[in-house]
Amino acid sequence: MWEIIEENFDALKSTAMKLPRTLTYNDFYYTDLAIARNNSSALVFDYNLLGKGYVYADIRNVYSSLGEKAKVAFLSAYGEYNEHEKDVDDVVSPLVTLHFACQREKLPNWAMASFEQLKDGKMLVAVRKLLGEK
Repeated sequence: MWEIIEENFDALKSTAMKLPRTLTYNDFYYTDLAIARNNSSALVFDYNLLGKGYVYADIRNVYSSLGEKAKVAFLSAYGEYNEHEKDVDDVVSPLVTLHFACQREKLPNWAMASFEQLKDGKMLVAVRKLLGEK
């Protein structure tokens, strides 16, 4: 797994860097969202990790913290995204998560899903898909 990533790192990075950029929230959690009592609008606050990224990274970050009804409303309001960005994100997101997690003394709980993707082969499948391999 790591050999494949190391051998293809420049290609993987180049693919991610070619994606259009937008402002991304980067640390969304549902407690960062205030919803009007009549559900007519919502406001996101706590912008301390606001930065540049690609659209799907922002969608994944927010979407993963929402309930089913909120997910539907969020995707409807957000609009369309390029499916290729999801393929890129399936590789980049776990790698970034593990990079930050490995800077800690102990692997944090928030990194366990990414760690499992390494162990169960999902990460390898995602890398090969992004590289156009079968």
